Amino acid sequence: MQVSVEKPEQGLEHKMTVTFPSDEFDAKVEKRLAEVRRTVKMDGFRPGKVPLAMVKKRYSGQVRQEMLGEALYDAFFKAADEQAVNVAGYPEFEKVDINEGKIEFTAKFEVFPEVALPDLAALELEEVSSEVTDADVDAMIGRLQAQRSAWKPAGAAKKANKGEQVIIDFVGKIDGVEFDGGKAENVPLELGSGRMIPGFEDGILGMKKGEQKTIDVTFPEQYPAEHLKGKTAQFDITVHSVQTKQMPELDEEFIKSFGVEAGTEEALRAEVRDNMERELKRTLDVKNRQAAFDALEQATELSIPKALVAQEAQSMLDQYMQRLEQQGMPKNQMPGLTADMFSPDAERRVKLGLVIADLVKANNIEASPEQLDEFIADQASAYEDPAEIREWYDQNPERLSEVKAIIVESNAAKHILAQAKVTKVSKAFDEIVSQKA
Repeated sequence: MQVSVEKPEQGLEHKMTVTFPSDEFDAKVEKRLAEVRRTVKMDGFRPGKVPLAMVKKRYSGQVRQEMLGEALYDAFFKAADEQAVNVAGYPEFEKVDINEGKIEFTAKFEVFPEVALPDLAALELEEVSSEVTDADVDAMIGRLQAQRSAWKPAGAAKKANKGEQVIIDFVGKIDGVEFDGGKAENVPLELGSGRMIPGFEDGILGMKKGEQKTIDVTFPEQYPAEHLKGKTAQFDITVHSVQTKQMPELDEEFIKSFGVEAGTEEALRAEVRDNMERELKRTLDVKNRQAAFDALEQATELSIPKALVAQEAQSMLDQYMQRLEQQGMPKNQMPGLTADMFSPDAERRVKLGLVIADLVKANNIEASPEQLDEFIADQASAYEDPAEIREWYDQNPERLSEVKAIIVESNAAKHILAQAKVTKVSKAFDEIVSQKA
């Protein structure tokens, strides 16, 4: 095999010309044609009895073309290994010649850039901390109660206020004539929810059970129904019930419904705090890790292989379309997205991946067995049978490798934080968790 590489004065794009004997390629083509002969069907011949000459005449060009692509890639990457060229992405074959017992091609490709890591001590970033307070636990338990709250009818004298629910009948008219879609019975409506057109809910405020009232409401100019845009309508409202939201008692039945078998408020608070602290720890780790990586990425000058960016952008597009499909959107109704739309984020991901990989290699950053055990134990603690989760990881090496990668990234971030100029900032639990998305 003869190989010559053209290296640019600057940039990542290289060219390589490779010449190699076609004997092995020709032999593979002959073997493939023989395989085709065993299964091909032609009129007048039984399967496997078609003359090889006829098979070659019909299929030789197709088979050679298919096998050529494989041969070119094999020769390219073998030559790249011989020349110690660190190829990024896939090559683009510009010229291919087959003659006189040899194959020659020229391929254009990119190489991985050399990463010059910045001085970590010069990086400036914020490290966020937080803690779960008793007030945070109270608020969380209150939210759990609110999730289980139910609407209960109030007394006949109760006037409807915002945040309360009414059960109503309504009939809408324009110039005294009822219009389509303007009539309904026994409709539950939470006042202040904004479900109805502007002014409708406000018109019901202060009404009581059994009360009737006519209100004027103007449809917005942007209303979907063409015949109602900008029109003023009169709605006859009848209130059947005014309801207030009642939260469940913090009793044994309520507590046990969350799987807290002790059934005591003390046990519930301990369970809630434990879950909140676990979630807070994970969220802080993500935020501080990202802050460290953002600072590292912004301080690093690096040429990015276009091929890797294109691959990452396509991967991001595929993942996005897959999520839409999982959410029930038919493929023929999906938006017309292209990989180019993801290119800016893809470029940043590729750059950060290259820089982190170099940082990890340069500093021998690894995931220790103790960290691996601790991570899996933390994951397993949220399940009924932690031992089953541990066994699942042991039986799935790919998932175990993913965990190791997460730990290595976390250790890399800690390495940056240990050397950078860090400003420590304390924030409330809700502020941290609400920013997680």
